[in-house]
Amino acid sequence: MEMSKELKRLARIEEGPYPFCSLYLNTKWEDEQQRERIRLFIKNQLKKGVEQLKGKEDLLRYYLEDQKRIERYVEGLIRQTIDEGINGVALFSCSGTQTFLTYPSIIPYENEFILAHLPALKPLIRLFSQYQKTLAVMVNTESARLFEISLEGLVTEFSIESYVPGRHDQGGWSQMRFQRHIKDHMDKHHKEVAEQLTSLFDSGNWKRVVLIGQDRILANFKHFLPERVKHHIADIFSAELTEDRSKLLRKIFDRLLQKEKEEISQQIRELKERTPYGGLATFGLSATLEALNQGQIQTLFLLNSFTLKGGKCQQCGILTIIPEGAQPSPLCPLCKGNLKVVPLEEEMMRSVLRQDGEVKWVDEDPILKEFEGVGASLRFR
Repeated sequence: MEMSKELKRLARIEEGPYPFCSLYLNTKWEDEQQRERIRLFIKNQLKKGVEQLKGKEDLLRYYLEDQKRIERYVEGLIRQTIDEGINGVALFSCSGTQTFLTYPSIIPYENEFILAHLPALKPLIRLFSQYQKTLAVMVNTESARLFEISLEGLVTEFSIESYVPGRHDQGGWSQMRFQRHIKDHMDKHHKEVAEQLTSLFDSGNWKRVVLIGQDRILANFKHFLPERVKHHIADIFSAELTEDRSKLLRKIFDRLLQKEKEEISQQIRELKERTPYGGLATFGLSATLEALNQGQIQTLFLLNSFTLKGGKCQQCGILTIIPEGAQPSPLCPLCKGNLKVVPLEEEMMRSVLRQDGEVKWVDEDPILKEFEGVGASLRFR
């Protein structure tokens, strides 16, 4: 599943008259008590949805269909008749538009249910921005393990074995000749693994490459990698080739998350340095909304704490700040159309994704905090 395409698909869903359910779950269950807590959570949240639609019988009948589908799917997860093999699930359901989508995640979500007229995307986009598609390779002198990893978990794993002859195979060879012979076999093995890794890299939209092994061995292995692959090496660390897969994946994800945080902080610092000189960057809510409405944004940066109501014009579609003390039915500053009060964080994300941009949620950053929790890199000015 290509999650970047799925996010754009979700972002392009138009608001309609039907209720739209968004459900995020932590499915890392270890005992029956945890499963029972999920059953209770689902029961209570779906009941609140019924109460939310009280008196709206035309909408309630669609919601009750969603309720049945959600209960059936979640019960399947709990009973493990539906085996996602992962630790989290994002689910979107709207029976009025025949929508029922599920997205597994190797990373657990906080349990959350949202009933609105559009999918709630923040938790999904936040995880996607932190865990990019990754190719990882563990390599030694004669073996290798390659992993294709995405937010959904381990996509593919396969091994490569090469025969390296021992000293007893070589009769009376001199030590130097024997070592050169071993090196030739290791080079042949590393070349084969590098070709496999490069072929995988070229076949998909991989964001990162991780190398795992001893420094001396990896130094030799890297000689056989083309520059386009080396350019995407995000991390290098040591581990045993026999290490448990789940522990290894956890280590890869933990290290990549820390790297991602460091890279985002660096990107924001560089953007801030460009801003006074007319560079392709903007900070602050007003300036960022202006750039967004003009289709200028390449990457939108938002603090996790950013949440604010704003206005969306029902006529021209721009997003705007609604000043405090504004009239009960504020008008668009551009075309004087009616403004609808919306959560700006959700609408800004949708707008950027519709324009083929990126969204990155940031845990903490002093620069973003100084500028209302919002900033962006721009395509043009």
